[in-house]
Amino acid sequence: MLKFKKTEIGDIETFKRYIGFSGELSCESAFVNLLVWESAYNNMWAEEDGQLIIKSGKGEESSYRLPFGNDFIKGISLIREYSGEEYPDFWVQEGKRLDNFKAHFGDKYTFEENRDAFDYIYLRSDLAELSGKRYHGKRNHISAFSKKHDWVYKPITPDNITEVKLCAEKWYSENADRADKYLRCERRGVETVLDNMELLNVKGGAIYADGMVVAFTLGSQISREIFDIHIEKALSDYAEGYTVINREFARTLDGYKYINREDDMGLEGLRKAKLSYKPTILLKKYLCRKKTDEI
Repeated sequence: MLKFKKTEIGDIETFKRYIGFSGELSCESAFVNLLVWESAYNNMWAEEDGQLIIKSGKGEESSYRLPFGNDFIKGISLIREYSGEEYPDFWVQEGKRLDNFKAHFGDKYTFEENRDAFDYIYLRSDLAELSGKRYHGKRNHISAFSKKHDWVYKPITPDNITEVKLCAEKWYSENADRADKYLRCERRGVETVLDNMELLNVKGGAIYADGMVVAFTLGSQISREIFDIHIEKALSDYAEGYTVINREFARTLDGYKYINREDDMGLEGLRKAKLSYKPTILLKKYLCRKKTDEI
């Protein structure tokens, strides 16, 4: 029987064994995301018989990810045994594992597409170069920022983490009026990540202007080809800093083919911004529920 546990920092090596070479694209397979959002979504995991099983939610609201491991059907059987349901709910992303799931169980499930949760995935080279007519506006943002500010990009290291934390505190203060449980969870997560960057294999970058950090970003590897951006912030007086930090950090990730900038949460402004960078892939996600008998 599966024994689930909370996601903790020391669990990262287990996840690397299962996911690091899987070819997975989804941001929800990034260990750092599972850790940062543990309290908001009750992210838990179990390992048994060469299978890694992830579940989120509580009680009737629980859903499972498709198993990682060397025996897909075994993983599904373990979930069935644990849940006590022949066809428990799954939260899935398009790709080979979903194709496999549909081949075996597609006639038993409905697949409810959730557009608000689609991942925006870009060619790293596109974000690093911003070349061509379609990125003309982005280059203008950077030019405007450069005219207003004498800025420099620096990687985040132990030497400047305190300055980055100060920028984060300013950003969350600026946005205190919309602080819900998710933003509060993110704020705690940013501190955790900054305090454990080496252990979590997190990379980050910061934009300095006017003698301080005004924008920063944090991310980690999902698999060999794809890097995930977990956090990106710019102070309100330095709004073009989002475009600057996006490009500058992408330039440092030349070992990856893709950059995942995660979902838009259904927020109109965020959706418009992420679409403006011309994603190569909009990674679809689905809630899979057991089909009900038609009357």
